Amino acid sequence: MSNDSPDSLHRLPNSRFTRLAVFLGRLLFWRRKVYGKENIDFSKPGVFTCNHGRTSGPASAVIHLPVRFKPWINACMLDREEATATMMRTFRDKFTFLGNGIKRRLLYAASGVVCHFLNSFEPIPVFKGKSKESLETIRQSVDALVQGYNLLIFPEKPGDRYDEHSYKEFNTGFAALGKVYFERTGERLDFYPIWSDGKSHSFRIGKPVSFDPANEDRAEKVRISSELKERMIALKDS
Repeated sequence: MSNDSPDSLHRLPNSRFTRLAVFLGRLLFWRRKVYGKENIDFSKPGVFTCNHGRTSGPASAVIHLPVRFKPWINACMLDREEATATMMRTFRDKFTFLGNGIKRRLLYAASGVVCHFLNSFEPIPVFKGKSKESLETIRQSVDALVQGYNLLIFPEKPGDRYDEHSYKEFNTGFAALGKVYFERTGERLDFYPIWSDGKSHSFRIGKPVSFDPANEDRAEKVRISSELKERMIALKDS
């Protein structure tokens, strides 16, 4: 499978609902410009790491990035019941005038749409704090890379709120993909830094950080994560 041209809709799932949602999303999030496409090697798969920004950051990335990919998505947002519970916790102290019963019914309806949209991208589920399930995330991710898909990952550690003008510390677990992919294919995996800027309605894609099999496992994960963060900061300030 080859990557699609930057503006091709063929990279999207073959779903009328998803294409309609993407069309409406482009109206909602404006048409973001994508800079740095010349840094992408379209002949092979890679891992695209992006700052989260506000809530709209991941949705906008799904809509606008110029490659075919499978996103890493929190597993709780792929199941309607779990997504509703998660959204109830998020909005616990908001819209209190509605009452919990009405609020839950509204969020249950909304979660059905959200889950359908996210699942249409055949995402890789991410399980927080579960080592066995985390290994399954890595396995599915490498399978997708071997099939020619790119991955879209938001490596920032979770916090109370995301700010499109700043970033949080990065996790390092995602960088384990480099070793597993190398062991399976003998090829070095590229990790691309992306800065999502809501103010300028743009994405900036930087030069990739490539996996180095000569380094010790843990040190290499830290190196990849640190270099990606540094390059993302440079993109932010460019």
